[in-house]
Amino acid sequence: MVLELLVEIEKIKKEDGKTIMVPASDKDIQSLKEWISSNVRSNLWINEYGDFLKKVNGLDFNGLVIYNAKSDDENNGFISANEIWRDNVWDSNYLFFGDSSISWYCIDLESHVFLELDKPSGDVIEEYNNFEEMITEAIKSVL
Repeated sequence: MVLELLVEIEKIKKEDGKTIMVPASDKDIQSLKEWISSNVRSNLWINEYGDFLKKVNGLDFNGLVIYNAKSDDENNGFISANEIWRDNVWDSNYLFFGDSSISWYCIDLESHVFLELDKPSGDVIEEYNNFEEMITEAIKSVL
């Protein structure tokens, strides 16, 4: 389902002469895995996120940002975003994959549940069974 939505966004972007279908490099994905192991929890990796990055290295569309694997991207990079969002005590239990003007998309590291959180309160808006379901609903909300 995510791939179908990405193809739909790709069609919209191509009208402006742009593309989103640029995969992350294996090196960048490996750097993310290492950062998560060192800074969050060892051996924690969300395979579905890795699969997403192999199709498209992040997404910035209609106010929705799914973080990319570029370690030097201070605006939309996974590492930079998590260094900012995880700085507060209440949100250090989450690993963030994206955000919009009104929501954060993350996983609760204790319960291993994927969540949409309200920005800025941090209240749970929605729970998801997996990464793909969460990202699918996030993308649908901006199409």
